[in-house]
Amino acid sequence: MEPIGYRKERAKEVLEAHNIDLLIASTPVNVFYTTGLPVTHVAPNPILYVLKNQYPFLSMVRRDGEESAIVWSLYDSVEEFSWLDPSEVFRAGAVEAAVKTLINKIKEWELANKTIALESLMPRYQSEALRNELSEANFIEGDSAFLDMRLVKTEEEIRRIKKSTEVAEKAIQACIDATELNVKDTELLKVARKTIVEEGAWGWDHLTMNIGPSDPEAPGLGIPVTPNDIVRFDFGAVWEGYVSDVSRGVVVGEEPKKAAQAMEYMIQLQEYCVDNIKPGVDPKQLSDDAHKFLKDLTKRGFYLITGHHIGLECEEAHMFSPMGAMDIPFEKNMVLDIEVWLNVRGQGLVGIEDCYRVTNTGCERLSSLDKKIVVK
Repeated sequence: MEPIGYRKERAKEVLEAHNIDLLIASTPVNVFYTTGLPVTHVAPNPILYVLKNQYPFLSMVRRDGEESAIVWSLYDSVEEFSWLDPSEVFRAGAVEAAVKTLINKIKEWELANKTIALESLMPRYQSEALRNELSEANFIEGDSAFLDMRLVKTEEEIRRIKKSTEVAEKAIQACIDATELNVKDTELLKVARKTIVEEGAWGWDHLTMNIGPSDPEAPGLGIPVTPNDIVRFDFGAVWEGYVSDVSRGVVVGEEPKKAAQAMEYMIQLQEYCVDNIKPGVDPKQLSDDAHKFLKDLTKRGFYLITGHHIGLECEEAHMFSPMGAMDIPFEKNMVLDIEVWLNVRGQGLVGIEDCYRVTNTGCERLSSLDKKIVVK
């Protein structure tokens, strides 16, 4: 099979630029990215993820872009899921065996005194074993190298994100259709899960929702839909490993006037951001300009303006956000979620988020639902 997002030539460029001789992936998303092995928590059968505390998985990328991996000894379907040469996939039946195999391979490749990049989230027992056994190696942080590889998407990755977005929107629409007075958030979440599964997705990345001022990060408490309160659905599906992030609202009764006005501002703000994103644009300048644009619309309320990369994770990195901006320009085939929010008393954050692909000349919107709050 062909790699999904991993590109050997790009990996070589990145490792050269970072002066890395060996890059080791230990987190599920980066092992999946470099191997295709179903190691994530939403894989069709997440057994490799479930058992990682006993049978860890790792992947290794050498300076020339060649890859190897370590996987559970009883897993017998590497060739069905991975593009790696089977001879480069090494088996281990225990934690100690996996770490020993990794160390032995590094020595065999004559990299024991070279520059080795590790993920900051690598389990401590792995990183400490490497540092103890390979005292002459130069260990550095590898997170930025993985981001450099992942932020610009392949056509296959974009296809998967588009499909994931389509499924998330179908789940949102199903929930909007099911929203009526006194329906509980628990029932609406069931509708979302059922729709996502029936659409053939691997599962859901997140099912965030709130009813009026309820906490959107902790739904499922049995809160009922109440008159004139916005019900917000913020969903991300997972399609063949890739996620989406879309948010829409619905209200039964009368849309609160302040919320309606806030949504108008947020739609204009989102479209301002999108209209000004194209290859070469500085994200910090865009963020500054977007803040000025909003202040010309309204001086009221707490607000958030964020453009985050999306792909194997909902928030791979923040291109611009309240926490700052990346020091790289926008590039063709970056995929971003543009989300903007304004706090409205009694309703919480009111706003919108959609997925966009950066093109040669601007942005392609991947989501398709109408942006305004639905009134029933």
